[in-house]
Amino acid sequence: MRSILHLLLLVILAAACAAQTDSSGQLSNQQRFDPDRIDKALDPCNDFFEYACSKWLKANPIPGDQAGWGTLNVMNIWNTSAVRNTLEEAAAAPKPNPVEKKVGDYYASCMDESAVNKAGIAPLQPALDRIAALKSKDQMPELLAYIHQNIRPADLNYIDAQYGGVLFGIFSTPDFNDASLQLAALDQSGMGLPSRDFYLKDDEKSKKIRDQYLQYISKVLELSGEPAAQASSDSQTILSMETALANGAMDIILRRDPKNLNNRMSLEQLQQLTPSFNWSSYFAAMQAPTSPTYLVLAPDFYRGIEKLLASESVDHWRAYLRYSMLRMNASLLSQPFVDANFNFFSRTLFGAQQLPPRWRRCSNYADADLGEAVGQAYSAKYFPPASKARMLEMVHAIENALHADIDSRDWMSPETKKLAHAKLRAQVDKIGYPDQWRDYSSVEIKRDDFLGNAQRSAHFEIDRRLQKIGKPSDRKEWGMTPPTVNAYEDPQTNTINFPAGILQPPAFDVTQIDAVNFGATGAVIGHEITHGYDDQGRKFDAQGNLRDWWTAADAAAYEQRDKCITDQYTQEVPEAGVKQNGKLSAGEDTADNGGVRLSLMGLESTLKAQGKTLESPALDGMTQAQAFFASYGNIWCGSYRPEAARTAVLTQGHSLNRYRVNNVVQNMPEFSKAFGCKAGQKMVRQNQCRVW
Repeated sequence: MRSILHLLLLVILAAACAAQTDSSGQLSNQQRFDPDRIDKALDPCNDFFEYACSKWLKANPIPGDQAGWGTLNVMNIWNTSAVRNTLEEAAAAPKPNPVEKKVGDYYASCMDESAVNKAGIAPLQPALDRIAALKSKDQMPELLAYIHQNIRPADLNYIDAQYGGVLFGIFSTPDFNDASLQLAALDQSGMGLPSRDFYLKDDEKSKKIRDQYLQYISKVLELSGEPAAQASSDSQTILSMETALANGAMDIILRRDPKNLNNRMSLEQLQQLTPSFNWSSYFAAMQAPTSPTYLVLAPDFYRGIEKLLASESVDHWRAYLRYSMLRMNASLLSQPFVDANFNFFSRTLFGAQQLPPRWRRCSNYADADLGEAVGQAYSAKYFPPASKARMLEMVHAIENALHADIDSRDWMSPETKKLAHAKLRAQVDKIGYPDQWRDYSSVEIKRDDFLGNAQRSAHFEIDRRLQKIGKPSDRKEWGMTPPTVNAYEDPQTNTINFPAGILQPPAFDVTQIDAVNFGATGAVIGHEITHGYDDQGRKFDAQGNLRDWWTAADAAAYEQRDKCITDQYTQEVPEAGVKQNGKLSAGEDTADNGGVRLSLMGLESTLKAQGKTLESPALDGMTQAQAFFASYGNIWCGSYRPEAARTAVLTQGHSLNRYRVNNVVQNMPEFSKAFGCKAGQKMVRQNQCRVW
């Protein structure tokens, strides 16, 4: 699953901002695209990001509780306000229906801060007691199953989020070889830092972060009741064990090739991989159906687990599991745990200075745990049928643009073009919200038990995922909730997915002209469609199977063009203090470049049907093409704190906003034509890159 936004940053990059919405969640003019925010005194051919965003940046400094601040963060704020309104109405409803009661009670339990603080660590104590009762490593499978059933699953798929979790991750996923069937998958997990490099690099910044992480581990252990000396000793043990896990983890660049993840094993082979861990006992305790094949995405990681099982004492495993349970739940506990969690994971790693308000955190938790229940009322109120119809028109225009673009690629053979067209025709477009809502009726929600609600919701979700093992894949299922400000492409289901949350102003505005919508949301549509044909997506066929459908010559021609993108984006990033690895961001950069070009083609065809051209007047003295590019630049206006920029560049596949704008337009003759840019100016790249 490849998304349009930084996943790590989305966790913390929004907070209350009353200026953007009123109490009813209605849009303000500040949220809509406004050409007056463009600094026309600047030369767009010199630095287009500054031209499109300098006024916005001056007027929008990073708030104290933010790691960064941008146009899409403002959208996230608005959506969270809308979710809050939905939840507060449900919580106060005198005669709520079952869905309203469930989400209202969940939100009320979270907002009862005094009760959460009074409870302290007591709600987590049963889990900690079970961990403390571990007497033998032979008991690990059943204990881990209990833990995995009671922690909220991350976005568990083969590309995102291999960190966090406890020891390893389990989930269901389409078979790489036959995407119509769901298999059990096991992935690397169990590390608290954002990537293996945070454990293994020896530069001073990495060492300092590890020292601060040790302090965090010790702090939460002390808060849980451990004596200070024991907590200090245990923190060293825990960091050592997590470092050993990181040593065995697959490198993030290697993970970008799905062929490296397609490691198929029988249960017997899995047991041979880790003889000290009884997988049959674990799967039985998880109540997981038998899988015909197990996908072990990172075999070396499990070899590392085997070494740890042999080398570490039961005392050490108790310490690791105790801390892991605390880490996964700290933000849900009383204020001292919340503060400790914020100070390391938000302040140290991302630079945020203040904790977001509780209503925002509770709105996010409700959306994470009961997202499709929350999304029903949200979608009905904030994403009307007219918006969906307009969005589908744009999607179809951009899909038609890719069909034309495939035909025009002189480096592709007719054979490969035919299969590319077939894949595009088979693509499923999912807009706004699911056709059928998820049923949460079996999840018990109590108005006075916040952590219990989170745990029961987690148990429901992990069980729901595991029960898909051995069954047909459902292409209609969504991997994001309706209020989410993001979008994604899934190569194994050959779907593009646009939640209602990202289809709000300024990204998508039914009151705006086509040029503005194509420049913002159209570029996102094109981005997700292009993912199906980037360096990862092109390895999956129309049915979502991992299969090489390219001729050798076409594949070589693709790689040559892809290398141009990789080389362009391998660059120093001053605001992050590190160098970007173009191999890490290659897929996202290709999608950005292809997405903007395809969206411009879609706009051109739409205008043609209206008797207009890209040179026709649009608004505020701009042509249609200029308005398109201005809207594209505007959607990526934003800045980062240095800590957030560094973490994003080192761990995420997306380039920072400035480069998502400037590096793209540098590759587009259409941009130079629109603004009259000449050779030698900064936004005119001598060696322009193009895949799509």
